[in-house]
Amino acid sequence: MDSKAGPSKSKIKQTFFTSRTKNKRRHRDDLDSEGSGEYIDEDIYSQGAHEEFSSSSEGTGSDNDLSIFNVRQKTKTTCPPKKTSLRPRADDTPSQPSRSSASKRGLSESNHSPIIQCKRLKPMNRDGPTTRLKKPGTCVTSAQSSNLPSTSSASKPALRQLELDGNGIFEFKYEFDCRATSPSIVQDCGDLLPDIPERHDASLSALPEPMFKCSTPSNLPDDDDDVHLPDYSPHKSPHNSPSRDGATNTWSSNPTSMKIINFTKKQELLVPPPTDPYEAFRLLIDDELLDLIVRETNANALRVGSAENVKRKSRIKNWKELTKEELLTFLGLLLHTGTIRLNRISDYWKRHYLFNISCFAKFMSRNRFLLILRCLHFTSETSEEDRLIKIRALMDHFNNRMNTIYCPGKELSLDESMVLWRGRLLFRKYIKNKRQKYGIKLYVLAEPDGTVLKCQVYAGANDETSGAGHAGKIVLKLLEERLDCGHHVYMDNDYNSYGLAVELLDRQTYCTGTLRKNLKENPIDIETISLKKGENKSLFLNGVHIGKWRDKQHVLYISTEHGDEMMETISKKGSVVMKPVAIIHYNNFMSAIDLQDQILDYYPVQRKTLLWYKKLFVHMLQMSLSNAFYLYNKFSAFDKMNLYDFRLNILETLLPDPNEVNRRNVLKVKHELTKIEKTRTRLKKVGSVVKETTEVARKECKGCKAQKKRVQTIYECKQCEGSPGFCTKCFCLVHS
Repeated sequence: MDSKAGPSKSKIKQTFFTSRTKNKRRHRDDLDSEGSGEYIDEDIYSQGAHEEFSSSSEGTGSDNDLSIFNVRQKTKTTCPPKKTSLRPRADDTPSQPSRSSASKRGLSESNHSPIIQCKRLKPMNRDGPTTRLKKPGTCVTSAQSSNLPSTSSASKPALRQLELDGNGIFEFKYEFDCRATSPSIVQDCGDLLPDIPERHDASLSALPEPMFKCSTPSNLPDDDDDVHLPDYSPHKSPHNSPSRDGATNTWSSNPTSMKIINFTKKQELLVPPPTDPYEAFRLLIDDELLDLIVRETNANALRVGSAENVKRKSRIKNWKELTKEELLTFLGLLLHTGTIRLNRISDYWKRHYLFNISCFAKFMSRNRFLLILRCLHFTSETSEEDRLIKIRALMDHFNNRMNTIYCPGKELSLDESMVLWRGRLLFRKYIKNKRQKYGIKLYVLAEPDGTVLKCQVYAGANDETSGAGHAGKIVLKLLEERLDCGHHVYMDNDYNSYGLAVELLDRQTYCTGTLRKNLKENPIDIETISLKKGENKSLFLNGVHIGKWRDKQHVLYISTEHGDEMMETISKKGSVVMKPVAIIHYNNFMSAIDLQDQILDYYPVQRKTLLWYKKLFVHMLQMSLSNAFYLYNKFSAFDKMNLYDFRLNILETLLPDPNEVNRRNVLKVKHELTKIEKTRTRLKKVGSVVKETTEVARKECKGCKAQKKRVQTIYECKQCEGSPGFCTKCFCLVHS
């Protein structure tokens, strides 16, 4: 029997069983004496040898019941195959040859029409499974070829059928990777293979290739021409994902699928409105946070002082317990360094005439300030998995406090912010479009005016939001307290996608923003269309609107609230232009995080020498002050203040005037102007007589002396320090 095996087209030689195989064959014959059909040995299957089986139909043969297939097995090993042979059982019917006499003469067995040999067909997709036309072998009728198993599933081998009318026979190659064959494939292809007993899964690696044929018309191309067949392989289709399949087929220009969601919340302050800036500041920097910092800083100071590398005369050895009042003074001085900008912290305590800023030395010494800054700490816990454990308590307090005291409006903005850090850090990031390109990245949810509602620090691979779908996880993490109430969040193309828009829409939340053009869920029509300047193209699906608008260049955007309406707006040059409503709202509400970064840069407090978690603490302290500024101007009954006056008002409360403090302490005691009791004896000449007289020892008036006047007075204030002398006028002015 001649047949081709692989590209070498070498003939398969007749082989014989070994003695061991013969014994096993006889043993199987005895056990299965009542069975019928061909028997296939397991060992022979596992050896990967070239074998050939043929089966014949029982009963009366007919033209419509031809079921003859050539089954070949390819061997991909480099060693030559073992020579084996199969002998038919005694009770088996003689098998028919794989090629009938009619086919040998070049005639079809069904109607003895000439068989036309064709050149190999090339698939249109070169990466897909190969479909080739072979020389005619056995033949099947068109009715039998139509009953071939379905191969639409991605887990089945790619099977191509050509159901054509006419005479002639094609022979198709049915190829698949035997190593990846599953039992389901064997079951689906059972009508193509001979009657094979059930085998273990390990034997499937040697599954042979079936060969089958189907009818073809007589008007075939020449041998020199290649016939291209459409490639229906699910793995190589350009639209292989279900979402993309739907995106290309079901998008429409009808905006009726857009959903209407009502905003069920109200923008309000959930606590009594502040009466002054300091009260607004203490809404976020409350006693709970101050107690946490005091407790952890004192504990850290003890750990630092007891370290082995600390010298015996180090200042940390004489650490005094930090109190809440002293911590407030420390925070006031720290914020004041942003108002008066000097390069080094020690410059604020210098007495050089070029510096000489006396207010810092009046409240705290330089060594004490630097010592508190050195021991500043926020947690005693350690964790190898959580990279943000040193700052986790402060982040959670800020987010929970904002969620407790404030309910934002409908429009929200989500973007990233950077905290400058050029040192070594595992999760340091680089963003080229930011002013501070290197540093710690924060994901921020804010209102359009810059009020920060929630922030999340990017911690790298170990973060809970890391991995596949990182952008979507971040969005849902920041919005977890704001979902299901009708908010509208504006994001840029780093976060937006069709899948995220549908998920947010299911949680009663709108989203709008720019969109990346290379996402697989985007409709094909939007990606390929070219527009003129000012034109807009919109498509809708499941309440999601994806549009493309041409300005200076193409702008791809997505929205779940705004349709394809165009609106007039004023450009930067002052001219009236038409823009999509989604683009206009995006430009109006998306700049919240940039505005917040701008506010923080006006009075910077960060220092280059700080540790990364201390720098994050200073950044969150500034965010708390800016949030207090926005909340005070929104809900306070008093007049609005600018940021500079708002900061100075808080600093005056944290750092009161020392003279004012002394005056307040003086007023606590009842002061009285009394006559000086001390006397002195003096000789006085009256005429020619010299007399000894006793008189009051007068004192110089303290108030007049300050005005550079020399006034002697017989009155003093014993309650004042040093019992200074006062005239009646100066006493009333000083003690009023």
